[in-house]
Amino acid sequence: MEKGKSLHELVWLCQKIGRKIDYVQGGGGNISVKLDSRYMAIKASGFRLDQVAEDDGYVIVDYEKIKSFYESVNLSLVKDYEKESLEVAQKSVLSFPGKVLRPSVEVGFHSILDRYVIHSHSVYANILACSYEGKQLCYQIFKDENFNFIWIPYINPGFSLTVKIADELMNLSAEDKKTKVIFMENHGLIVSSDNLKEVYEVHERVNLLIKRWFKIRGRYPSAVLKQIGNNKYQSRTRFILDFIKSESFEIDFFEKYPLYPDQLVYINSNLYTENPKIELNPQKGCVVYNANYSEALAIEETLLAYLYVITKISKLGLTMKTMSEDETEYIKNWESEKYRKELLKKMAK
Repeated sequence: MEKGKSLHELVWLCQKIGRKIDYVQGGGGNISVKLDSRYMAIKASGFRLDQVAEDDGYVIVDYEKIKSFYESVNLSLVKDYEKESLEVAQKSVLSFPGKVLRPSVEVGFHSILDRYVIHSHSVYANILACSYEGKQLCYQIFKDENFNFIWIPYINPGFSLTVKIADELMNLSAEDKKTKVIFMENHGLIVSSDNLKEVYEVHERVNLLIKRWFKIRGRYPSAVLKQIGNNKYQSRTRFILDFIKSESFEIDFFEKYPLYPDQLVYINSNLYTENPKIELNPQKGCVVYNANYSEALAIEETLLAYLYVITKISKLGLTMKTMSEDETEYIKNWESEKYRKELLKKMAK
C-alpha cells in the first residue's frame, strides 16, 4: 500500500480517538498502522493522539526487527529484558533530520498485532478493567459479538505485557482472522484488525455495549481550565470539584486507591512530592496546577477520568481492584514514564 495513504489513515484514527477524553487522557493511549510488510507508523512517546499530523507526532519503525526480537527472546537468562527491548525498539526507528523521537513504550505489542491497532484508556473499559467482576461481566456483555475477546490480568507495561499478549495470541487458531479485543486489567483496552473501518467501529461498539450494559447516559464531562497566573491553572471541571469537596475524599485518596499507571504518572507523582504541581483544597473544593498548559490539561483529564471510573465502580456496586505495592513501585521508577513526563514539560503551548 502507498505510504502516504497509510499515514493518512494513522492521522485519521489518532484524531478520531484522540479528540475524546473519555477514550484517552493527556499523552496516554497509542495507535499504530503498518505501512507494509516491514515498516509501521506509531504515535511517538509523550505526544497526545490529537497532536499527530502527517508530518509530526509519530515515528516509523522496522516492526519486523521488534517482532523478531520477541519471537526469539530467551526468558531463561538473567538480564534486564525491559532495557533490552527498549534498545531494540529505538534501534528500529527510521531517523528523520532534526527529529529524535521515541516510539510508544508499547511498540512491542503493536508490532505483533494486526495492521491497525487502537490502544485506549477508555473510562468505560476501565470500569471493567479496574473491578474484580470485570472479566466475568465481559463474557456476558460481549457473548454475542463476532470478535476474539482476550482478558489480560495486570502485568507490567512494556516488555512483560508484550510477552503475555504474544502468549495469548498463540492460543488463537491460525485461521481465525477476527478482530481482536483485549482488556488489560488496571490498564485499558486494545482493538486490533487488518481492516481500518472495522478497527474503529469495533472500538466504538465495545464502548457502546459497556455503556448500554451499565445504562450510562448523558455526555461525559468536559475538562475545563482557567489560567490564574504564569504557568498556573485552576480546575473549573464541576465533576472534579464536587468529588474533592465530598466527605469520602481525603488528601491520601490517590495513594490508597492506585488504579492504573497513568494515574501514578500524572496525579500521584505531581501531588505527593516535595514541590507538588497539584494543590488540593478539599474544604474550598479547589484544584490548582503549577504547570504549563499542556501539563495542566494532561493532569486534569487524567484526574477526571480516574474520579469518573472510581465513582462509576462504586455506584454500580462493583468491587474496586487496585494495583499492588510492587506494581505501583515499578511504574514510579519506570524510565519510560519519566521520559514521557519530561517531554510533556517541553511541549508548552
